[in-house]
Amino acid sequence: LLASQNGYPIERKVIDASGRLDSLYDASTDNLVDRHSARSIEIKTPRQRSVCRLFSGDQSRELNSFLRDIDFDDAIRQSICLQMVTPSGVGRLIEYNRPINEKTRFLYYSYRDRKEKLNIKALKADKIVGAPRDPTKASHMITKILWGIEILCIIQIPNNQSVNAIDHVLLNICNQLKNNQIPIQLNDTDRRLINQLTDTTVFGSETCVDSSNTSISTVLTRIYDWQNDRNLQQPLMYTMQPLRWLYSGPQFSDPYSLPNPTDPHIARIEMVINRIRNQIKDLTDIIHNLPINFSDATLNQRLKDVQQQYRFILDSQENLQDRLQRVLADVRRQRVRPLVLDNIIVDLRYECLRKTEMEKFRTNIQRLYNKSILIKKLKNNQIEYINALDIRPNQTVKMTINDTDVLLKRAYSNENFPVILWHSSDRLERIQQDRWQQIYQELTLERQHAAQRINLIYIDFTYFEERLENSIIVRLPLTETPKNYHDRITEIEPQPSRADSSTSSAKKKVSSSSPQIPVPSKPLIIQPIPPTPTSRTSVERLIEINVLLLGETGVGKSTFINAFVNYLKFDYLQQAERDEPVVLIPVSFLITVGQSATQQCKSYVFDSNDRLRLRLIDTPGIGDIRGINQDVKIMDHILTYIDNLSHLNAICLLLKSHASQLNVFFHLCVNQLLTYLTPIGYNNIIFCFTNAQKTFYASCDTGPLLRKMLNDKHLNGIPFKKENTFCFNSESFRYLAARKCNVDFDDYQRQKYTSSWNTSVTESVCLLNFIQRCQPYYLEEWISLRKATLDISMLARPLMETLRLIIYNSKLNEARLNANHMVLNSNPVNIDMCRHCAQINIVEVGPFWLTQYPPPILKTNTNQHRHCPTNGKHFFIESIVTYEFVPQLAGLKNERWQSSFSNFLYKCDRLHHFLRQKEPSTDDDAFLPILERFLEEEQDISRICNINSNMNRQVREVLHII
Repeated sequence: LLASQNGYPIERKVIDASGRLDSLYDASTDNLVDRHSARSIEIKTPRQRSVCRLFSGDQSRELNSFLRDIDFDDAIRQSICLQMVTPSGVGRLIEYNRPINEKTRFLYYSYRDRKEKLNIKALKADKIVGAPRDPTKASHMITKILWGIEILCIIQIPNNQSVNAIDHVLLNICNQLKNNQIPIQLNDTDRRLINQLTDTTVFGSETCVDSSNTSISTVLTRIYDWQNDRNLQQPLMYTMQPLRWLYSGPQFSDPYSLPNPTDPHIARIEMVINRIRNQIKDLTDIIHNLPINFSDATLNQRLKDVQQQYRFILDSQENLQDRLQRVLADVRRQRVRPLVLDNIIVDLRYECLRKTEMEKFRTNIQRLYNKSILIKKLKNNQIEYINALDIRPNQTVKMTINDTDVLLKRAYSNENFPVILWHSSDRLERIQQDRWQQIYQELTLERQHAAQRINLIYIDFTYFEERLENSIIVRLPLTETPKNYHDRITEIEPQPSRADSSTSSAKKKVSSSSPQIPVPSKPLIIQPIPPTPTSRTSVERLIEINVLLLGETGVGKSTFINAFVNYLKFDYLQQAERDEPVVLIPVSFLITVGQSATQQCKSYVFDSNDRLRLRLIDTPGIGDIRGINQDVKIMDHILTYIDNLSHLNAICLLLKSHASQLNVFFHLCVNQLLTYLTPIGYNNIIFCFTNAQKTFYASCDTGPLLRKMLNDKHLNGIPFKKENTFCFNSESFRYLAARKCNVDFDDYQRQKYTSSWNTSVTESVCLLNFIQRCQPYYLEEWISLRKATLDISMLARPLMETLRLIIYNSKLNEARLNANHMVLNSNPVNIDMCRHCAQINIVEVGPFWLTQYPPPILKTNTNQHRHCPTNGKHFFIESIVTYEFVPQLAGLKNERWQSSFSNFLYKCDRLHHFLRQKEPSTDDDAFLPILERFLEEEQDISRICNINSNMNRQVREVLHII
């Protein structure tokens, strides 16, 4: 244990050169904590003193990946990438802002003068260096330092120079530096070539390189002085031992070794952060080229939306980086699993940083930039630009292309000079580029050669609701069309409208009469239109929202689910009556009062649209007539069920709006729930009141009771505000179901249910919006004692089956049957199967007789529970385990089997001890019933006559000892 092993000591390329022997270092953030200097040190000369490397650039590589070529390991590179440290010396390579390509060369040189070392042994460091007195963030101490200098020259080969000639000179310099042939010998030709390399950036030890513009010739000339002046030398590499290895105090509890930085969850950080930075840099370049504002109201608002979204992306990037910094430090200290890093990266709050979203945003920015170029181009050729959206006289009125055309003709028909209106869009410019360019050139030429002034106006339909299929040219006042334009002039036919027939007829009349007789009118006034809310772009995969529903028996959770999805699908009751309603859960409205209609947790999935999937989790009701023990079992079942989910977006507590008491529901449901959630999940709790029509959609009697209970000390962290409180009534959905069964209602009832439906639709939309704004509660990211208990309980049977497998193979080894070994197979059972009721087969597997449960034929609860014990002690079978006797060496000697058995049993015992501390009742013991079942199976086998059960007897003896 105390000898140096894989993982420690660790080495780090020096970022902060102020560290000395005995300095404390936080390896989780790669920062020096305290700076000391020990007196008792040992100095040695390195075997290899000069290191020089020459390598080429590659535009396909990320800039910080080149740090790997100059001895920066993965961990320190990740710290630099996340800006957990500020790079210095050659690490400033990441500040290089020139393009890197096949003509880029890197010349790296390092001179290693000496190694300083502390002679410290495990757990005895205090004899040389006293342990830190105060609590410290440090995890390691510097015990060895490599001193010297290092230089990195980044060279861009000029286009007028021979690449081969330059490479030959640089390789000659590199070889001389490797062999420490100082000063460097160059002939006149080589020296002339070196002097022509003016595009050079130099990074290195700050005591040596005072400017990045230093020339290569200057570097080569001064290397000799740098080598021989120890005042210019700095630490190049730290070697560190964990404090836990050095000292025996209980305060040093950090793990000996760090997680492997090449772990895919950890390594992914660098790739994601680099990708985001590159895309943001690309966005920044385009945004800086956008105009300050547009004269057009629609485009000006789009510019503001782009700027706002850009600021939001920058804030999201900063927030993501901050979270990854904190969690990576916790991962390195092994406080959380690396998987948590993935959960942060895929968090919905960073959806805007996903590659596809950034690409779509870049496309929008690029199109806006192209629009500014187009407007400038039109303006230079004296072509007026008008956005079709700005032509609407009233922002609330939806207009068609025909409507817009009529308005434009009226506005420009009475001009004193000809007007040419060119209807087009960005899409047409892209897909019909040659035709668009031809129209542009011919129109400008026509105006140049015209005898009188022609006013050219470009009508942009890019952002119009209706798609413009072809470019349209309208000449005003309306005359016969010139032949050379006939192929691309399209007369606009009136489109069908939702308006009444008289309005439609009137439009047709105006449209058809306007070509012969221009309608006198005032010049068109183009009114700015307030921006419409920017809609979120779709994503590649569905966003899954998990909502847990909890409530007392009879509150109507199952009915609420059916009603809720229909409220989201149909805006109006009449629409729901015409179409087929969504029925996620077949449920009767007349049920036995007091016993929950839902007996098990079930998930119901509803795709709200093409990007949002809603998973509603229905649960058995609390306050069952079968007693408080049944309620406890129900909560255990609910928590076990959600423990298999990746995340929860919301926990909806359903309450009757006119309840007179909440004691049973709260003490059994909420208190149990809070043992599972951490306080961070309290913000995901939502209160939904049912049957709210009777209380005019208010919490009424229940609200004050609820507020009083939430004032308890352990509950006051749960928010109960207007924002997370919603009132519903399912009566309108019951009405819908009755109407589908041809039940008639009078006008008063229909009006009442219609009003109820409208109110519930509004409340449902508000609830869904609130859930989407909640930060998801990732179950893998947060741990509580109750969650740990559930996780261990779920592991109990796999662990015990593995333990029994070890016993089987151990006994085979003792019997010298080690040419074979037992293997275990497990297949899940998708129904609720009880061991007391399931069919049992005794089969011979090698020298053992084993009990096996064949898969059930009839998948009904009645069939599987015909012989359940009256004391309620069920032993449910989640998976069917089978064994095979394989003719293959197991690969372990007898003493190794014994050691494996002891170690595994000890770990199971520790987990069992943890459960007993949290759940002292043997009724809740997860391990003991499995062990008792094993013994019962062995006892049943021992009673069978005419079989050789000697090997089973040995197994049974071991189980008895356990």
